[in-house]
Amino acid sequence: MDFKKIAKIIACIAALCALAAAVYFAVKKLTEKKEPEYFDDNDFFECDNDLEIIEVKEEAPAEEPKEEKKPAPKKKAASKKAE
Repeated sequence: MDFKKIAKIIACIAALCALAAAVYFAVKKLTEKKEPEYFDDNDFFECDNDLEIIEVKEEAPAEEPKEEKKPAPKKKAASKKAE
């Protein structure tokens, strides 16, 4: 056997091992049990959780003033100058 043939065989074996490892990790990741990750709000910001409740009375929406239509200004008749 010459060196090129041995190198090709080793490369094929390495490629098959890499392919098997990729399939293994893909199947493992897809079938992994999904567990929800819980966060504590106090880890992100400081808060003493003493909230002040302010009650607001509902206000009626303000009525917009109605615009009155003004009559269009009449055009003045053009006066003709006598020559």
